[in-house]
Amino acid sequence: MRPARAILLVESDPACGQALARLVRRSRDRVRLVRTPGAALAAAQREGFDLAVVDLFVKGGGVDLARRLTRRVPRVYLSVAARLLTDELIEAAIGFPVLRKADLSSLVASRARAS
Repeated sequence: MRPARAILLVESDPACGQALARLVRRSRDRVRLVRTPGAALAAAQREGFDLAVVDLFVKGGGVDLARRLTRRVPRVYLSVAARLLTDELIEAAIGFPVLRKADLSSLVASRARAS
């Protein structure tokens, strides 16, 4: 069995955040769910995380928060719910890999198989 990862999940929508956190916990990873950029930065300063998943539309700006988190978290993903733009266009514009919220389970499962 692979060791549990520590994942910082930044999601402003409470229902969506709880659903995503449950999904991550099923893979036996530890998840810290926060709703604001300030809470995310404070958590990253206090705790060590293997990766962060940041809602692109979190209040205050997901891109800015993701950039700031890269100082403390080795892997940062921006999550988006709507398919308004292609992943490639979003990634080129913001400089971070895009993770569709619906695909979070795939990321968690692929990491479990790789470990």
